[in-house]
Amino acid sequence: MAGFVSADIEKFVQFETQAQEAINEFDSIKDKFDDINSTLLRKWKGEGKDAYKQESDHIMENVGGIKTILDTICDSVIKDVKEAYLNLDEELKAFNENPSEGA
Repeated sequence: MAGFVSADIEKFVQFETQAQEAINEFDSIKDKFDDINSTLLRKWKGEGKDAYKQESDHIMENVGGIKTILDTICDSVIKDVKEAYLNLDEELKAFNENPSEGA
């Protein structure tokens, strides 16, 4: 008798957890930057303040886009792949219970 056919999704589960931790850390870094930037702009005297603010606002808009991409990867792609593997697990269970009939 051949061994069971199996699919291990542990790596997906680990990635999902680590990705969420990275997103949380990313949010924390962004918040810290916002605090530092606000303090800097509040205390800035002289030329260049408006140009710096425009540039930092533009950067933060792009950073927000990166967060959206990370969230999409975690909320859509990883969850969809994990669900597909869980469905495969059910099919493999049926196959392993009666391999002569196929899945």
